[in-house]
Amino acid sequence: MSALMRCLLDKVVARRSLEGLLRLAEGRDLTEEELWAVDLLWRAGGEKIRLFVTVGTVNVLKRLETLSRYEAVVAAFARRVEEVQPTRYFQRWARRLREFGFTREDAYILALASFGTDQSRGILGMHFVATYDQPLITQWSLQQDRIRKRLEVMRRDLQPPYDQVALPQVLRPEEIVSWGAGG
Repeated sequence: MSALMRCLLDKVVARRSLEGLLRLAEGRDLTEEELWAVDLLWRAGGEKIRLFVTVGTVNVLKRLETLSRYEAVVAAFARRVEEVQPTRYFQRWARRLREFGFTREDAYILALASFGTDQSRGILGMHFVATYDQPLITQWSLQQDRIRKRLEVMRRDLQPPYDQVALPQVLRPEEIVSWGAGG
């Protein structure tokens, strides 16, 4: 199992990373969100963090890499991220998260963060979800105790290693960067 910190980027953070890389390549200034997203991306290059994206993000990257303007930017981004794969119980957990008022897309991201793995199936779950979606962050924060209890009940009936899954922290990229720098 991997000892590296694992972080799932939602589509907005992935987009801000790509936009930031493009702006850097063109010599333009970055927005604050782009700066933090790119900072998180670069830290994954050699530090103790692995970044993951969804299959939807990978599909967008494949379309963008055919455009010459984005080719180098997509290649730089793709070198630092991996595609997260859903595991057993992912759909069940996503359905249960929807009961807490999360949108289908947010429940999908959150469920992948607990019941997701890498290509080699060497990990289970993420430590963080990086997002700029403030309603998601707020909803997660308000519901976290109830969600944790629901997951604990569900885990009782799961086979190893699924009985060990945990909830991620849902944070903005700058909070993850600060957490990683200071612990």
